[in-house]
Amino acid sequence: MKNTKGRLKNACWWLFVGFCIGFTPFAFHLAEIERGYKAIGGEIFVPLIPLLVWGIKVSINDMKITMKEVMENEREHTNSGV
Repeated sequence: MKNTKGRLKNACWWLFVGFCIGFTPFAFHLAEIERGYKAIGGEIFVPLIPLLVWGIKVSINDMKITMKEVMENEREHTNSGV
């Protein structure tokens, strides 16, 4: 069951990455229609959204691990009477 869940998460992740990359030309087209002329704006960052999401996820996991270690260390330090 755990392997299936991991594969599903992995497939969803790559689907999201593919969507962001595939949506980029459409975002350029929509921006051109809205502006009325060709220019590059914020739509250039659409393919970078998965990288941003991944970085946030990794940062949150690192903070969880660090906080768990700090709490365990504090608990050990408090219980030892020091």
